[in-house]
Amino acid sequence: MPLEGRALLFVGPDGSGRFTLANAIGVTLNIPMVTSYTTRPKRPRETDGKEYHFVSEDKFKAMQEANEFIEVVQSDDFYYGIRKEDCQQLLEKAGSFFAILSPEGCEIFKREFTNTLTIFVYADRDTVVQRQIERGDDPETIKRHLSHYEEIMAYKDKCDIAIPNYDLASTAQELTNRIEKFLGIEHHPDSKY
Repeated sequence: MPLEGRALLFVGPDGSGRFTLANAIGVTLNIPMVTSYTTRPKRPRETDGKEYHFVSEDKFKAMQEANEFIEVVQSDDFYYGIRKEDCQQLLEKAGSFFAILSPEGCEIFKREFTNTLTIFVYADRDTVVQRQIERGDDPETIKRHLSHYEEIMAYKDKCDIAIPNYDLASTAQELTNRIEKFLGIEHHPDSKY
């Protein structure tokens, strides 16, 4: 049975700024993020429990065998998953949450929740490369991410909203207005974004 509550699902290529944008909107609209678990190594500026819960492959597999995850996606030999219990707790507390997902994860979430809004955040290939360089990704990681760029971009037309992200403040403001309509809340004229 699908879970009640509103889920904002952010999708897009690596380096599109979907994390930054989703977090800015989460803060503005007071919507919490459900944090994925992953077996991939932590990047230099990441904090365990913030961007992801970083766990060993053994721990991840044990959680998977206990059916704790709504979805599990494998990408580049790393596993990613979101716990159903984490989503339920956020829905009970806040009535909504946002998640950063792959296209596959997004499709699974659309089946699991009654009320979803899929938001595709993107930028051109050169911009996403530049952003990955700026955040300290090594050339091998960037090459791996780019190998998925076209495949992820192909999901754009399946989303409720597709928005290019070149200027965070204006993108966040436009997206906030559109999400407020979905959530049925009035626009905050004093909103930061």
